[in-house]
Amino acid sequence: MFNTTNIKIKGVTGLNDVLNMSVINGFCGTCHDTPNVGNHSVKAPLNIGIANAGHDAPPALDISGLPVFTLQCFAGPLMGSQFVVTDPGRAMITGKCADIGKVKGPILRGLAARAPYFHNGSAATLLDVVNFYDLRFHLNFTDQQKQDLVNFLNTL
Repeated sequence: MFNTTNIKIKGVTGLNDVLNMSVINGFCGTCHDTPNVGNHSVKAPLNIGIANAGHDAPPALDISGLPVFTLQCFAGPLMGSQFVVTDPGRAMITGKCADIGKVKGPILRGLAARAPYFHNGSAATLLDVVNFYDLRFHLNFTDQQKQDLVNFLNTL
């Protein structure tokens, strides 16, 4: 499943916008691009919505104990935009509104030993992670497929 599930990747800043493609037909390895282990061959901070808060809070994640920041852009192409996030992401380094919420995903090797998951700890279990991706990218996994993916992630 990790290498073959078709995913319509939409709304991922740092990927869709950079490639100027509203939809990218990919799979898990499009971002976690070393087959079967999920390492990254290219440094690419992305925003898949994990840091979103307010009405854009990510599905299946618990952000209730996290701080919430409201950020306003005063210059550039996003001037006037407002972001409600639990983490400003790469924008804390660059100062660019386009980098709000972008983070580098972790290497998946040894993932099972590093709970809670995501950079902000919003997923308590690997099943929470799989449920997030299932909802975020409309994968429509069955319960068995979710468990198979969790089992695979546990082996890395």
